Amino acid sequence: MPSGGAERQTINLIRGLDPSKFEITLLLYANSEIFYKEVLELPINLIVNDTVPATKLVRNIKNATFLRNALKHRDFDILHTLLFHNGFWVRILAPARYKNRILYSIRNSIAQIPIYEKLMENVLARRSMVVTNSQKVLEQYVKIVGERHRSRVTNIYNGIDTERFLSKEAPIVGKEIIIGTVGRQTALKNQIQILQAIEYISKIHPIHFYLVGDKSQDRSIDNKKFVIEHQLYNIVTVLDSQNDIEFYYRKFNVFVLSSINESCPNALLEALLAKCLCIVSSRANSDQFIKDGINGLVYDGTTEKLILKLIDAIELISNNQFVTIVNNGQEYALNNFALSRMIGSYENAYKSLMEKQGNCYEKGDVFLKEN
Repeated sequence: MPSGGAERQTINLIRGLDPSKFEITLLLYANSEIFYKEVLELPINLIVNDTVPATKLVRNIKNATFLRNALKHRDFDILHTLLFHNGFWVRILAPARYKNRILYSIRNSIAQIPIYEKLMENVLARRSMVVTNSQKVLEQYVKIVGERHRSRVTNIYNGIDTERFLSKEAPIVGKEIIIGTVGRQTALKNQIQILQAIEYISKIHPIHFYLVGDKSQDRSIDNKKFVIEHQLYNIVTVLDSQNDIEFYYRKFNVFVLSSINESCPNALLEALLAKCLCIVSSRANSDQFIKDGINGLVYDGTTEKLILKLIDAIELISNNQFVTIVNNGQEYALNNFALSRMIGSYENAYKSLMEKQGNCYEKGDVFLKEN
C-alpha cells in the first residue's frame, strides 16, 4: 500500500462501503509497506505478506505462493484487484471457483502495453468483470479483447474526498506565483518537462515550483540532477510523497499535469477542488475533463506550448482574470467526481457479480486486493 492514486482510491472505497453489508479483507501479498496509515484504523481484516530481501525471481515465487495459498484457504464472495500486475497474478492464481467472482480495475491507459500483456488480457478477460476509470481506456480495452467482451466492461470514474480538498477561495497570490505538480517521479509523469519550462519562465517571472512525488521512483535522480545543473534550487522544491497533500494544493496558484498518458488522474481533480488554475497535457486529458479556457488550460504535450500556457496562466492570475476559470473547474469536479457516486457505482458492480452467482447481496463479503 505505497503512496499513489490507486492506493488512495482503494482507501476511499473501503472507507465508504457499508460494513453492515460488506466484510472486507485487504491482502498485501507482495509488499508490507503501508504509506496510508489510516487503513489500519478501518473496519477490515488485514493480511500482510512479510516479505524479506531476495532476488526478483525468488521474491516473485514466494509472493505468488503466498497469494495462491491465501485464496485457496479462504472463500471470498468477490475478489477486487487493481492494476495490471495485480490483475494478472490474481486471475492466474485464483482457484477455479473464483471465475466470474473477480472485479479487475484498470487504472491507466493501456494503448501502449506490450503485446504479451494484450495476449494475456485476451486469455484472462473471461475470468473477470472489468472496470475502467475513463471512457478512453474502456474503448482501448474492448479493442484489445474484442467486442464479445464489451458486456464485461464498465466505466467508473474516480471519486474524490471533497471535504478534504475543497477550498472556498483560490490560493493566495503573493510576490511569487506558486506552481506545483503532484505525482510519482516516473517517466510517465514527465515532470522533467515542467522543470524545463520553469527554467525558461523563471528568467521573466518571479515563480516558485513544487514537485511533490515519490522519490523512490525511476526519474527522481534525473529531476534532482536537472535542478542542480541549471541552478534552480532557490526556486524549485522537490518533496517526497506527503500525507497532508491538501496543504500543498492550497499553496499552488497553478497546477500542472504533464503526464504522457493518464486515465482519470486524482491529482488533477484534487487541484480543481482546491481552485488551482490547472494546466494539463492533451495526452493526460483522456476524457476531455479540461476544456481550454473554460475550466483550465490545455497544451499539446510539447515543452514550447507548456511554456506559453504557463505564461498565459501567470498573466491571468496577475490581472485577476482567472477566477471564473477556477470556479468552473471546482464546480466541474464537484458535479462529476463525488466520492459517493464512485462508491455507489462499485456497490452496483459488486451486486451484479453476486446476482450472477445467485447469492444474497446483503451478505456480500468483498476482498480488496492490493500489491
